[in-house]
Amino acid sequence: MIGNMSPLRLLNISGSANREYWFSQAIIILSTVAGVYLASLAGFQIAVNFDRYQSTSEVSYLEKSLRAEVADNITMVEKWSTTYKDGPMLWHDKRFAPAESHQLDDMIWKTMHNSPRTFEVKPEILTTVRRFYSEVRQHKTILFQQQQPNSLAQSSIKALGVIASKARTEILPMIDADIERLENDLLTFSD
Repeated sequence: MIGNMSPLRLLNISGSANREYWFSQAIIILSTVAGVYLASLAGFQIAVNFDRYQSTSEVSYLEKSLRAEVADNITMVEKWSTTYKDGPMLWHDKRFAPAESHQLDDMIWKTMHNSPRTFEVKPEILTTVRRFYSEVRQHKTILFQQQQPNSLAQSSIKALGVIASKARTEILPMIDADIERLENDLLTFSD
């Protein structure tokens, strides 16, 4: 080896200058590690908050759309219930195509089947809306199967009125309350 140029001499910390050098290098390494950790933690928190904001926003829009659709359908079922006595054969005579002329709007409900955010909607809302559509479909089927406005048809049309009334007093306030909760959650993100 060449006298003073030994590689181990560089690692020798016996001298005052070498000690200061290694101390400053250790501080630089520790501060770099701490800085990277803190920056990644802050970045992670921002990413999580952004995802929560985006999710809450999308669910809010989904519920607003669902509420509008359900409100329109409740109005339609109420109309069917009140106008049945004026033209019952519109429901029973196949020439008037009752199945085609008595349809509910369900684009939003069907779209929700494929939405990744559907199961972020409260289960109570999904369940009550599903039951509403199912009960209406069940009573419409009974009406379409009747040849005339008999007692079975009369009880089905009355049941449609009850279903619509129940939906107006239970489903819409439930959706409204959840939309308000989501809007308040969105406001907390802006603070």
